[in-house]
Amino acid sequence: MRFLRSTAAALVILAWASAAPAQTQGPSDPTAVTPEYCRIPRSVFLDGTRLELTAKRLVKGEPITIVALGSSSTVGLNASDRSNAWPARLEADLHRRLPGRTIVVHNRGRPRDDAEHMLQRLDAEVLSLKPTLVVWETGTAEAVRQMDVEGFVTHIQAGIERIMRAGADVMLVTPQYSRETARLIVYQPYIDAMNAIGARRDVLLFPRFEIMRHWVETGQMQLEGLTPAQVAGIADRLYDCLGRQMARAIVYATEPETGR
Repeated sequence: MRFLRSTAAALVILAWASAAPAQTQGPSDPTAVTPEYCRIPRSVFLDGTRLELTAKRLVKGEPITIVALGSSSTVGLNASDRSNAWPARLEADLHRRLPGRTIVVHNRGRPRDDAEHMLQRLDAEVLSLKPTLVVWETGTAEAVRQMDVEGFVTHIQAGIERIMRAGADVMLVTPQYSRETARLIVYQPYIDAMNAIGARRDVLLFPRFEIMRHWVETGQMQLEGLTPAQVAGIADRLYDCLGRQMARAIVYATEPETGR
């Protein structure tokens, strides 16, 4: 079992960071329209949940501070540069979608962190920045290590409570997906738990697992059979796609009507 866990962890690191080879604009161009290979249907992620506090600040023209809390993929594992991690790409696409707004995204990812350890650093590293919105990516480390789901739920609920008391919105981000890792790692209990928490607490959920699965199943992305050299060269594209789709979800959740 120990070998399986270490192998699965390695596959998570190596298998997820890939996208289809066709590309017309690079991730360094935040003004570009969403590339075809990044696109997903609305039905994949739009659940109607609103980011009320963020929406109010946007209406008033006030600055928006977003803190990305997460583990290895939040840090930007295998990206060519930290500026190509998904929090940086999220900030770039929010500037494209909301021109003239003051929006800053802080990256508070830490490699291999689980929800319990993120909770321990929540006050000092996240809430001290007085965020408008906390984008909380979690669940992958727990699934890889087969950690207790009830404990996972307890930690997330405690974190959401503290974030809300501090006057910020929350967007939960589910684990990452590839066919190889999904065969070895049981993600669904953690995803189900996050969905249940989101529904119970009226918290926006960004279903990264479902989004990445859509990209794989439609052939928009290739996430298997990659060499380390390929992973290193393509990781930027996936982070860019995730950042763009997170920005889309945030804008949708802050606008009063559809057409988002």
